[in-house]
Amino acid sequence: MSRWLKISVLLFFFALCGVAMVITHRHRQETPAPAPRELYSIVNRQLSDLRSDDFDSAYRRAASGVQQKFSREQFELMIRRDFSSMTQAQRIEFGTVQVAGGVAYAQVYLTTPDGARRSYLYSFTAEAGGWKIDGVQPIGPQSARRARGLPL
Repeated sequence: MSRWLKISVLLFFFALCGVAMVITHRHRQETPAPAPRELYSIVNRQLSDLRSDDFDSAYRRAASGVQQKFSREQFELMIRRDFSSMTQAQRIEFGTVQVAGGVAYAQVYLTTPDGARRSYLYSFTAEAGGWKIDGVQPIGPQSARRARGLPL
């Protein structure tokens, strides 16, 4: 293969990657922002699934990236081990919500049967089937409605 043909093929692939990046960026910008109540509903449904030990349904509410990273069994083990307060939540409150393109964040406060209050930062991603939970991060006990470090 001649040197110019190799260079042309290489430039073509770089151009193709650049076009793909631009299209992906524009698609994420065009994703309609969900109303906060839509995100609240997703969280409420997943927490309801967890409280009733329906880990199959809770797993389906997770984003595809989470499902690629964790099997259904690993997901259940992680919830039971690291997020047991979610399976026992008696009261759910919501704090700040922010949406930026195809990504959203919501603060969630859970109260357990013993009265302990747990705070979490939920992240969501827009997928073909709607908004999905992309991650949950404990943010420690918070008295304020806006956690420090929230990407707002």
